[in-house]
Amino acid sequence: MLEKICVEWIVYVNVTIFGGKVVSVKFDRKAVDEEIKTPLAIKLKGDLEKYFNGKFVDFDYPVLLNTSNFTRKVLEKVREIPYGKTISYKDLAEKLNTKGYRAVGLALKKNPIPIIIPCHRVVSKKGLGGYNSGIEIKKELLKLEGAL
Repeated sequence: MLEKICVEWIVYVNVTIFGGKVVSVKFDRKAVDEEIKTPLAIKLKGDLEKYFNGKFVDFDYPVLLNTSNFTRKVLEKVREIPYGKTISYKDLAEKLNTKGYRAVGLALKKNPIPIIIPCHRVVSKKGLGGYNSGIEIKKELLKLEGAL
């Protein structure tokens, strides 16, 4: 069963759920037509609204990752970063027992489920680093969590 959620923030945050698992979160200028059919979708929409109003939310939702094993390991480790905290690409790589800092960055760039998998919490030692949805979105997410 396919479901779609839309939450308005600085941009629209469009979420796709398939088979009871979150498969994508996209920041967009256009809202998707919502298709909410399950309690999971209702709860996630409410949690996203709370989050974008500056409240702590534990996004412990089931996800479906169609990625390489390495990318999956990186993204699973990112889910352990606490709300309001950041970690460097280097420190994240070390937690994964690799020196492939750039490979970690590339894996984060492939994250199909930002917010639920909070890749915005991974920063450069020299600044914010990059963000697939744009550095301004990353800044706003970190401000929202009190990490910036």
